[in-house]
Amino acid sequence: MSQNNQLQQKFENGDVILGAQSITHESSIIEIYGNLGLDFVWIDFEHIGPAAYDSGIFEDLTRAAEVAETELLVRLSNNEPALIRKVLDSGVRNILIPRIETAEEVKQAVEASRFSYGNAVGERGIAASRVSGWGSKLDRSYVEREDENTSVGVMIENTTAVENLDEILQVEELGFIVIGPADLSVSLGHPLETDHPEVEATIDEIRETSKSFDIPVGRLASSATEAQEMINNGVQLLRISSGEIAALRSVVGPRLEKIKEST
Repeated sequence: MSQNNQLQQKFENGDVILGAQSITHESSIIEIYGNLGLDFVWIDFEHIGPAAYDSGIFEDLTRAAEVAETELLVRLSNNEPALIRKVLDSGVRNILIPRIETAEEVKQAVEASRFSYGNAVGERGIAASRVSGWGSKLDRSYVEREDENTSVGVMIENTTAVENLDEILQVEELGFIVIGPADLSVSLGHPLETDHPEVEATIDEIRETSKSFDIPVGRLASSATEAQEMINNGVQLLRISSGEIAALRSVVGPRLEKIKEST
């Protein structure tokens, strides 16, 4: 398998990065999304899907991503080092940690993804797993390439994280942040009112603060118009679809209603 992280290269180049969520955890969906030209496929293991410790499913999903020349962005359930190591060993290069609140939580996640971190040894371990060619690529260059091509992002989605944002953004090797508007609205006392003035103001604050620290920002866009507005405001990574089930509803639902009305 390739050890080059296309998503990270796009971050570094300042490119706009577009992706969609897959909630069925099916490799064929990954191929379809990749063939459409999406830069990444967002896979959620926080709320849905099998146990993230099942490395077999990640091996299948990463193979599909490689065939379709796209990247996986895997949202895990937590920042547990053992979980992070397990997922990276299967070939995943981009992980997203939800519900973080402090810089220390972010540092734990990033350190778990690195063989070398700061001026010390990181918390990632050597394994004869898929990412190392089942052991055939285990040399010094392997360690260096993995550290260079692994990206860790975090979700900013509660008021505690906002209060600690400056410290979070200064964590060494933090790759990017993604703003979570739904949970943020709950934390601010306006459940699911993502257009509430306080929620919108907080989102603007997160975005502008992150940009000031030169940390790429990700958002969830529900339409092409909304996506373009976000891009104009400096958002670099956008998830433009919430999943294949939502896409099916948007196509089959109206069609079914129209047929029923005419019969």
